[in-house]
Amino acid sequence: MTAIGIPPRTPQDWDVPAAEAADQFMALKRRRLADGVAAEARHLIDPFDRVFAALASASTARCSCDADYPGWTPGRTS
Repeated sequence: MTAIGIPPRTPQDWDVPAAEAADQFMALKRRRLADGVAAEARHLIDPFDRVFAALASASTARCSCDADYPGWTPGRTS
């Protein structure tokens, strides 16, 4: 018995055999990998990706430069 009165569980007490649990776990891993590959593929063929990426550099008036932060050194905490 444990400190709270519940008997310890053994692998024989499990509801799902270990081999079946391992198979389910691997299926989940394969599904997540497939989802990630599909998401990347969708991103690569996105017709608006180039337009979106160009937004950052199209307007230099909205970008900062060194003159905007006199005396600031990158990497310095304050």
